[in-house]
Amino acid sequence: MTVNGIFTLLGQFVIALEVIALGAICFLSYQKVNRLVFGGKSDINSERDAFLHSCFITAVSVAVFHVSTSTIREMILGLDLERMELRQVFYFFMFIMEMAFIVCVFSLHKIRGCSFSHVARVALLLALVMCANQIIQFFIRGVIGLDYYMPFYKGVILFVNIGTLMAVGVYPLVSSWRLRNQY
Repeated sequence: MTVNGIFTLLGQFVIALEVIALGAICFLSYQKVNRLVFGGKSDINSERDAFLHSCFITAVSVAVFHVSTSTIREMILGLDLERMELRQVFYFFMFIMEMAFIVCVFSLHKIRGCSFSHVARVALLLALVMCANQIIQFFIRGVIGLDYYMPFYKGVILFVNIGTLMAVGVYPLVSSWRLRNQY
């Protein structure tokens, strides 16, 4: 298996774990799932509710954007373009997808009227790191044509994906730990 294959496999594994973390959030807050999905400002009555809503918004956004980014990545790589043009289109769209994620999380928090949890803040910070990584790679590989940043680029992607997984997975783990200690 090549290094690219390993990174692809790790990326798919991280996406699967993020979807599992989203499912765990829904399962652990099964009494409030309807309010999480369809609720608004009036459904946030306490700091704990705000934290739950913020974690839910972040987890849903992470899952949706990872799946959609993977789909768009495959579509772009299937385009019939010259090598440098394909690189430019690829890295530009990966940057746009990260920025769209940031705008989505920020907008959903403002629409819901809930404060940003530490989970959301970490996810947004990691998304900014990924944006910077995509822009650097766009210029170094897409414009200049050098490959020397590629190991760092892939390492940053792995770090950001694992960090995002850990951030999104915190709430279900802490909640299940609290439930276990209650009984």
